[in-house]
Amino acid sequence: MSKLAVLFVLLAAVLWGTTGTSQVFLPSDAHPMVVGAIRLAIGGGLLLLLVKRMNKPIQLSTWPKTPLIVSTVAMAAYQPFFFTAVSVTGVAAGTVIAIGSAPIMAGLLEWLINRKFPKLKWWLATALAITGCFLLTTGANDAISLDLLASYVL
Repeated sequence: MSKLAVLFVLLAAVLWGTTGTSQVFLPSDAHPMVVGAIRLAIGGGLLLLLVKRMNKPIQLSTWPKTPLIVSTVAMAAYQPFFFTAVSVTGVAAGTVIAIGSAPIMAGLLEWLINRKFPKLKWWLATALAITGCFLLTTGANDAISLDLLASYVL
């Protein structure tokens, strides 16, 4: 893997890891749905410009339809759910739980879709994710509190 590719992955991780924080700096009346929609529009627009600059035609007819539809719906749904969670639970809890749930979801999807039992690495990552989320929500500091049963209307 080239150094430039590694740099881009690290840059993407930094940008993804700061999305919840960036929402805090927006006006207080900025609705999470709007924040997510703007994020999708900017990201999708930049990707479209990148493809156009590469002068390679996009041939959607050759792409597998089901994974394309599922991934599109998942990306579109993630935005409002994540930003709503951050507005309800706070930046720290919303972001850490979103990041911490990634290994859990990856293992479950591997088991459901590929019928492969997750490997030891998955179990370790999942245990660390659950431990981190547990520590986040049960620490001695009362600065973070979650009410998972609270009703919130979009």
